Parts: sequence; structure tokens; C-alpha cells
Amino acid sequence: MAALSMLSQLLFLSLFLAARTDAFPLWGPFPGLSCPSGYDIVPGRRGDSRSCVADPCVGNPCGSGNTCTTAGAYTLGPTIVANCTQCNAPSVALTQETPTYSQTYCYIPGDDPCNPNPCQNGGTCGYATYDGPILGEQDTPVAATCECGDAYTGTFCTIPVSPPGTSPTVQSTVGDTTGPIANPDYYELCRPQAGCIYKDGAHYLCCENYCGPYGPDGNTPLCNGQTSIPEDNSYPPQFSDQPPSQPPPSTGDQGVCGSGAAGSFPTRCYFNNDPQGRYVCCDNQGCDGFNADNLTPHCKNSGYVPPNNGVSGPAPPTPPTAPTGDQGVCGSGAAGSFPTRCYFNNDPQGRYVCCDNQGCDGFNGDNLTPHCKNNGYVPPGYGVGANPTPPAPPTPSSGDQGVCGAGAAGSFPVRCWFNSDPQGRYVCCDQQGCDGFLPPDNIFPHCKNNGYVPPGYGV
Repeated sequence: MAALSMLSQLLFLSLFLAARTDAFPLWGPFPGLSCPSGYDIVPGRRGDSRSCVADPCVGNPCGSGNTCTTAGAYTLGPTIVANCTQCNAPSVALTQETPTYSQTYCYIPGDDPCNPNPCQNGGTCGYATYDGPILGEQDTPVAATCECGDAYTGTFCTIPVSPPGTSPTVQSTVGDTTGPIANPDYYELCRPQAGCIYKDGAHYLCCENYCGPYGPDGNTPLCNGQTSIPEDNSYPPQFSDQPPSQPPPSTGDQGVCGSGAAGSFPTRCYFNNDPQGRYVCCDNQGCDGFNADNLTPHCKNSGYVPPNNGVSGPAPPTPPTAPTGDQGVCGSGAAGSFPTRCYFNNDPQGRYVCCDNQGCDGFNGDNLTPHCKNNGYVPPGYGVGANPTPPAPPTPSSGDQGVCGAGAAGSFPVRCWFNSDPQGRYVCCDQQGCDGFLPPDNIFPHCKNNGYVPPGYGV
């Protein structure tokens, strides 16, 4: 938790935690939803989840008299990447281009952004990096970053965290009821509407826009917009003739969960009706069903896969093995700051990511991709071959633009299709259009400036 809290302070983060480099658009606004002062509402990458993330413009990192904005911003893991849109003399602008987003800084040539130290409440000052320090004229670091610890967050450690080491919950208001937003359905059963899970975790309903708080009974979600309840609204969903049951966390022995490399994942969740007794380790939020294969457990938040899924006994688990010899592309070229190679979990292709000197400590919630303890780098093609040919930018339609340019998408007239998508899904971009796809999967279109996601991606 301390490492996550520390990293959440880095506004100008160079790489996405958990060895991913994909930036994700910060859509909004979200009427009826709110976060505490100093936080923005950020959508999740799956389902209809929302979270509160520190507003990077608090304290104006662009400098006095300059303009900081989160309009059209992107999220990188637990942070929001913002931009300086106006730099007045003596400040000058520098734009850092990355494969997935661009970011503009304001800085004064020759001035040290850490002198005096801008980090408040005991924060430690460092410099913004992307494959090394980001330098402007006169080799000047363009921005400061702050390591804040657990009690404060924000660009300059000015936003209190209570209790320390936690993140605030999005609050939702529907009518006269206000409370924490209901848990979302990660299976996206209600698309294009939002799926919302009852408090008991055994049922779900569909909301026209997004989930509200739990109602007066303390169990049924209220909706922002119209409500519809499927005839069979049992949860988790059934993907076979055999109804899945909740994976029962053991109330006694937790196996390897909660010890060694799995120290942060104390809850054991079993495979569905598995004669081998295999399991995974989830964090304190536990598990809430099974993945689409109706076999492997789904951790609500994050998890760890023990060796052989725990069937070899309670020996302390080990993190993904980093080879002691050839490190592939790790430690050289663009991956020069990331010398440790960490492999995907039981991957026949031999794919890997590059982590810094702190190495890796398990796998992400997908139980496949390695999790770097600190920072990481994704090599082209995950290191399994030569640099793949980059995908062509999504072609904006010259005729019908679907819902783009109308209604809520009135400011986003350019339709950009998903990459080679048989469903014909798309997003709406503003007049600047789109310029490629978001790695690592190269499926989701990347708007040059700002965009809008239509309900159901337009299908």
C-alpha cells in the first residue's frame, strides 16, 4: 500500500505500473457523482467502475501565471496526466511525445524545479522522467515530482489522505439518497447500459447511465437514469449448464496466500468445481465470481497466482522468474533503465516485460501479465520477435459518422473504428481526429486530443 501511495503522487509518471504503457482517456463529466475536494472521477478500464484520483492541477504544477488543465486528460495507472495549455514568459513550453499520449510542461530555463522544494508535508522532490530525465533548454529538468508517503497525496503532497494509505470512494446522489457508488458488473451484462451489483453480491440490475448508491434497504442499487431488471438477474452470470457458485475463500488454512511473495494477497479463492483443488490468492477485497472461462476465480481488485495454482502444497510462492543470463531487450536501448526480464504466467509464447532494479513480485489481476514492484517497460511484441509493424491509424469515416457529432457527442464529430473489429465498434474524437491505437493490444483508437465513448461503443 505504501508503494502504491508513493506512486500515486507522480503526476508526470513515465510508465504505467504493472508493466503497462497504455494511457486511458479521462471521460466525463459524471452528473450525480462526486469525490472529495482535490480529487477527480476516473472511469475504470472494465465495466462501469469509477474511482477518485488526485487532481494533478492542485497547486498548479505549470507555475504561477500559467494554465494547467485536465480537459482531455489521460490516466496512467493510479495517476492522471494533465497538460499545461498556456506558458507565459519567463516560462517556456516543452511537449513530451510518447507512443500513447503527449504532455506539455511549462518550465523556466536554468531554474531547478526542486529548489526550493515544492513538496509539502515532508514530501521528497524528484524530477519528471520518461526513459530518463525530461530536460529542456540548458539541460533544465522540466518538472518536479513528489514522493508523499501515506498521509498526503497530490502533485505537491497538499491533499490529506484519511485514513492514511487509502483512496476515497466515489459518492453518488440519486434523489434524496447519497452514498458510495454501487459495485459495477465487470462482465458488462447490461451493455450498452451500466450493470450494477446488489450489496449481497447475488443479483444485478441495469442502469440507463451509471450506478447510483445503494437504496434505503441497503442492498438494491439505485440508478442514475432509468432502471431495468433482467428476468434472471442472478450474479455471477451463468456461462454453462452448471450454475457457478461463489468461489469459497477458506476460513482456515489459506495455503501460500498471505505469506512470502503473496504477503499482500491473504484470501484464497478456489477454481470452480476443480478436483485438483487449485486456487489463486486475492487481496483483502477477496473474490466475486469466476472469469469468462467459468473456471478461474475473479479477484475483485488484485491477485496473485501461486506456483502450480497452489496444488504443490503451502511452500512460499516465488515471483515470476527473471533469468540470470540473457535479459532480452531489457537493460538496453529504450529499456536501458529496466534491466530485469519478467515472464508472463505459463505463457507458451515466452512473452515478457522489463522491470527496473526492484524486479517483479507477482502477476496483475488478469493472472497473466507480470507486476513490476516499481516501474516497468513493455518491449515491442512483448519481446517475442522483431518490432511489429505498427497498426495503421483508424480511418475516420467520410460519410455517416454514427452518433458522433450529435447529442452528447456533439463536440466529437469524427468516428474512429476499433482495429479490425468484427463488431464495428468505434469512439468519437474531436476535430483533430485520431492517430493510431492504444498499446499493448492495439485495439482501442487513440484520439489526438479529446474524445467521447458512445453507449456500447456505437454498436
